Amino acid sequence: MAILREYREPTAREAEENLRVIRELMERSTKFSTFSGLSGVMAGGASIVGCLVTRSIQHQASLMRAGTPFLLTWSMVILFAVGVDYLLTKRHAARVGKRIVSRLGKQMAFAAIPGLGTGALMTLYLWRHGLLADVYPVWMLCYGIAVCAVGLFSQREVKALGTCFLAMGALTMLVPEIGLPAMVLSFGGFHIAYGLVMARKDGW
Repeated sequence: MAILREYREPTAREAEENLRVIRELMERSTKFSTFSGLSGVMAGGASIVGCLVTRSIQHQASLMRAGTPFLLTWSMVILFAVGVDYLLTKRHAARVGKRIVSRLGKQMAFAAIPGLGTGALMTLYLWRHGLLADVYPVWMLCYGIAVCAVGLFSQREVKALGTCFLAMGALTMLVPEIGLPAMVLSFGGFHIAYGLVMARKDGW
């Protein structure tokens, strides 16, 4: 009861000061992105190489009959991109006084799981039913959803990247003939452009 009696409503000045402190902490937490610009450029480069290998596979056999080498190629691209992103993002996070493994980082990872998981399941479905040639817009849309979800916890550039993937995925679904060139532009070009923007803003 004594504790209850000692409580008092904060004054207008105290409330304003509390809001200022909270605002500064929020701005500080988002001022620097932990994402590395170099990882975006390297992921884009790896994606372009994956597209070139895919084109070579398509010349030798139809994509439906070359499903295994196709999936193996892109699995290697994904593993390379994820590995490089983890190492470079960890280095960049240390430079700005953050940790890559944090509560916020876990929230971002969980936010991306539904989109990425759906993309993986849809890929297996298309593969089993001989429709792997239709996988490109699925990848763009699912990846765009995942990136937009991560963008809710990060800088606006991340959400913009996800929105670009969604737009390109929708276009590719309407015009499936542009599938592989759209992959070069999206997973290759968008990642490189994003990496350059982030590098200019927060450094490599």
